[in-house]
Amino acid sequence: MTDTHLFPYAIALRKNKHYSQSRKRLFSLLTTATDKGPIYLHIAWSYDNQGRETQALDFYQQALGYPLCADDEFEAAFGLACTARCLGRYAEAAGHFERLLIRYPARTEIIPFYALCALALQDTVLASRLLMGLVIAHPPTDAIAAYQSTLAGYWHDPLYVAERTEVNNSSQQ
Repeated sequence: MTDTHLFPYAIALRKNKHYSQSRKRLFSLLTTATDKGPIYLHIAWSYDNQGRETQALDFYQQALGYPLCADDEFEAAFGLACTARCLGRYAEAAGHFERLLIRYPARTEIIPFYALCALALQDTVLASRLLMGLVIAHPPTDAIAAYQSTLAGYWHDPLYVAERTEVNNSSQQ
């Protein structure tokens, strides 16, 4: 099998839950590949899919050290953030999530994971802000969509903002 066929084959193996076999083929490609970023990303996904987050974290970091297409760069950075959160490295993960939201504001999949991270850090105000913003911007049901502007009005009301700030300040004391 040629290298041009081996990469898609390794990806197919991972998708079919043959993680060790997939990694074996991906690692073999690293010796000759000039485009190593995507290979490291797929190795990271293989470890992540298998629940081996510690190993996945290292390979997400390695993937980000090489040129990646825009989608793969997002996936590697998002994988790094999510994996750091899974490993209990909440402050590190929060920094990653914050940078991801700044760089990719339209990628709403970041928000629930960032909110989970904020909850783990006991920042309930941030978690609430993230989730309410998501619900207001992307109502999950027609019933909520009917109240979208009302919810946004309350959420941005100066009295409600002050109340949220008070709650946050008192919880940090």
